[in-house]
Amino acid sequence: MKDIYFLKNADEEVIDTYDEDIIITNRQGRIIKVTNISGSLYDLEPHDLLGQSVYDLEERAIFSPAITPLVLKKRKKAITVQTTPNDRKVLITGIPLFNEYHDIEYVLSYSYEVSELFMLQEYLDELYDEMSRIKTELANMREASLNADGFIVRSQTTRELLQKVKKVAPYDADVVLQGEQGVGKSKIAHYIHTNSKRKNGPFITMNCSSIPDAIFERELAGKTSGEHHQDIGLADMAQSGTLYLEGVDHLSLHAQHILIKVLKAYNDQFRVIASTETSLTQLMTEKKIRKDLYYELQIVPVYIPALRERSEDLKYAIDQYKERLCDKYQLNRKFSKELYLALLDLDWPGNFFEVKHVIERMIVQSESETLTLNDLPFEYRGDENMEAYKLNGAPLNTVLENVEKQIIQNVKNHSKTTTEMAEILGISQPSVVRKLKKYSIQDKGE
Repeated sequence: MKDIYFLKNADEEVIDTYDEDIIITNRQGRIIKVTNISGSLYDLEPHDLLGQSVYDLEERAIFSPAITPLVLKKRKKAITVQTTPNDRKVLITGIPLFNEYHDIEYVLSYSYEVSELFMLQEYLDELYDEMSRIKTELANMREASLNADGFIVRSQTTRELLQKVKKVAPYDADVVLQGEQGVGKSKIAHYIHTNSKRKNGPFITMNCSSIPDAIFERELAGKTSGEHHQDIGLADMAQSGTLYLEGVDHLSLHAQHILIKVLKAYNDQFRVIASTETSLTQLMTEKKIRKDLYYELQIVPVYIPALRERSEDLKYAIDQYKERLCDKYQLNRKFSKELYLALLDLDWPGNFFEVKHVIERMIVQSESETLTLNDLPFEYRGDENMEAYKLNGAPLNTVLENVEKQIIQNVKNHSKTTTEMAEILGISQPSVVRKLKKYSIQDKGE
């Protein structure tokens, strides 16, 4: 903004043409001109301001703060917000008026009440906070919508799995869940049911591996005993809901014949979700499943990976089981780095069931607060896991390097970045990079 120069004898004409709150002070900070509405924002009359020092008004908290001192100090236009004695908010702008010697002769200020603007800003701030909260809640709801109850979802593989089953859940198509024991097939089955059109109907589980052929039909379809009495079977109980056939790969060909007969008889009165450890396609190849049952069930096949294939889920499972079991038994336990790495490196054929079982054993049986490799059940410390620690005639340095390489490789397999590796190993990130290079292990990068 260009400097404004004050013309002598022109102030009276200028000031009288404005119906705004304008105040002019001299270089000493004394008010010499006001308009007919000046002071109204401060509950003062215009004549109450004339001759007053802005410094005195500031000290009395009438001008809080005064604009003139800011303009005199900066020698340029200044803007500030005042709070009046009656708690109004006033936006005030001060402009220096220079004489021919480029000295400030006067300061012209004009002001507007902005209390409503401040209230609007506060409202907008609150609205923004509320929107942020809602956004967070929606994100949590979306995350929750991708979580079957108790099913851990931390890896991209599992997220994609749940996105798939969420997509097919609303349809009445039969689903086959394939995966090892303990991967969470029953939880996924419940998830499909609760996201389906039949969610208000019953969810009935039939454990196919525990029912002998002799009573299979009675358990499934019921049995009439006497003229007016009938034992209700699981198929009747599942009407309008979902029948979950757990372990369908354990059914004999005879039981399969009964199953397909019952499914056709009930004609889509319930949805069928089946689980199997062996793929139905493989069972077909081995002639262990009837073709008609295969085509009846194999509409939407879903493969659930083993926990060892889901490193992020495994990490979370280990941490969660430790925390929950410590709370359950009112114990304070933590894992040594060596034990934690060993837990991450195990195959866990029993998946979640096995992880929980082993962690619970260690927490309950250990006398120490810090659990180490010595607390790991002996059957998980087989000779093959100790090979790296045998000399076999090699120099000690060579053996130690082999052990270090094995540990580095193990941590790399369960980490995303070298920074994360450094945190687990307790060394610096540059040291991790050097060791990766030393042992010709591919750098994960950042």
